[in-house]
Amino acid sequence: MYINSWEEFAKQAERLYLNDPMRCRLCIKYRNELLILRLTDDRTCLQYKTKYAQDIKKAEKFMSQLMRHMASKEL
Repeated sequence: MYINSWEEFAKQAERLYLNDPMRCRLCIKYRNELLILRLTDDRTCLQYKTKYAQDIKKAEKFMSQLMRHMASKEL
């Protein structure tokens, strides 16, 4: 399902990742000025797409935050 609001996607995606970090994966596609983010744990699939530069900056910040979660020792 595509989520229209960036804030809603970021909140749900972080919750999904923190629920089961070992099963989650993030797929990023950028083509023809369109960014598509998909986070899934094989049961729930969250998707967000945008073509706006400000949303792409938010996505970059979100991915760095997610990488910090992945690199931390706490699970």
